[in-house]
Amino acid sequence: MLCIKKPSVASAFNELIPKILKDGDMVETEFGERTKEIRNTIIEITNPRLKKVPEKYPLGEKAVEEYTKNLLYGSKNVFSYDYHERLFEYPYNDEKINQIEYIIEKLNQQRNSRRAIAITWNPKIDIEISKDERGSVPCLQFVQFLIRNGKLYQTVIFRSNDALLAFVSNAIGLITLGEYIANKVGVGYGTYTHHAISMHIYVDRDKDYIKKYFPKCLKYLW
Repeated sequence: MLCIKKPSVASAFNELIPKILKDGDMVETEFGERTKEIRNTIIEITNPRLKKVPEKYPLGEKAVEEYTKNLLYGSKNVFSYDYHERLFEYPYNDEKINQIEYIIEKLNQQRNSRRAIAITWNPKIDIEISKDERGSVPCLQFVQFLIRNGKLYQTVIFRSNDALLAFVSNAIGLITLGEYIANKVGVGYGTYTHHAISMHIYVDRDKDYIKKYFPKCLKYLW
C-alpha cells in the first residue's frame, strides 16, 4: 500500500513514478505484459486548483485538455466504453441515467448526504467484454462527493490505473468535473482523493519514456 499527500497532481506524479519503479512488484498482466505494480495506492491532492501538467508527463498538456473535454462533453470516437456516457448517460435497459445531474440535485437537497455517488461498471455490458482478450472495460469505477465544512470533497476509485500515461489526465479531468459540481452546488472545492487498487507502469511498453524522464529508475526494471 502507498499513500501520497501532495498539493498538486504534478507533485504527486513526480513522487509516484519513481516509487512504483523502485518498490513495486513485477506483475505480468493477463495479456502477458510486464508491469511494476503497487496495490492500493491512495493519493490526496490538497490544493486541486493547481492543475499544471508535470513536465515529465509523457503525453503533455494537449492530451490532458482532450481527456478533460471528452470527460465533460463526450467524444465522437467509437469505443467500447466512454466515461462521459457512463457518468452522464449511464445505459440501463432503454434508459440513459444522468448520474452527475443526480449528484447535483442530491447535494442541493441534502448537504450532508453520503449518497452522492456515480458508478461506471455496467455488468450487462462489461462482463461480456471482459471475456474478450481485446475488450476494454472502464478503469474508473466509482466517484463520490461529500460536502463537509462548506466544501466539496471528491473521492474516486480505479480498479486499474496506468500511473505513467493515465494518472495525470485522469486526475486533472476528474478534478475539473469536481469543480463543475462544486459550482453547481454553490460551495468551494476541497480535496481530491484518488484510490487505485492496481497502480502500475508498463515497463517494456514504456521503457523509452522511463529512460527519457526517469533514467535513474531504469536499474529497477530487471
